[in-house]
Amino acid sequence: MRSIWRTLAIAAFVGFASGAAGVAVGLKLAERASARFSLDAAVHRELDLSEAQNRALEEIEARHAERRTALDAEMRAAAREIAAAIHEDHEPSERLDRAIARFHEAMGQTQQEAVRHVFEMRAVLDERQQARFDDIVRAELLRAAEER
Repeated sequence: MRSIWRTLAIAAFVGFASGAAGVAVGLKLAERASARFSLDAAVHRELDLSEAQNRALEEIEARHAERRTALDAEMRAAAREIAAAIHEDHEPSERLDRAIARFHEAMGQTQQEAVRHVFEMRAVLDERQQARFDDIVRAELLRAAEER
């Protein structure tokens, strides 16, 4: 009987540690996606923007930051739900599945928001700037892909 409890305790610990590691990795990837949007800084630094373009881009960046803050909060809430489900349920459960799905949904929305942000910024630029912008975006995406 004692070995059953010991086995269960080990299994619960391994499950909890695995889930916590998964949440940590997911949050780190989301953080990298956020850091990737040093794109905003590159646009201001590398493109010869007019005052009107600067104002328009600042408004776009402010809206994106608001939406991103809300999505980050959603991911953190989902991560807390995952941690609670693992800690309290001690086995795979519907509750855990829902929490994981919530986290994945927030991550997906974060990616979609990032892409919308890129195209919203691009629309403010003239053709010459768009060509340079496209190169910057491509380089950033390739760099991010290599980091993983």
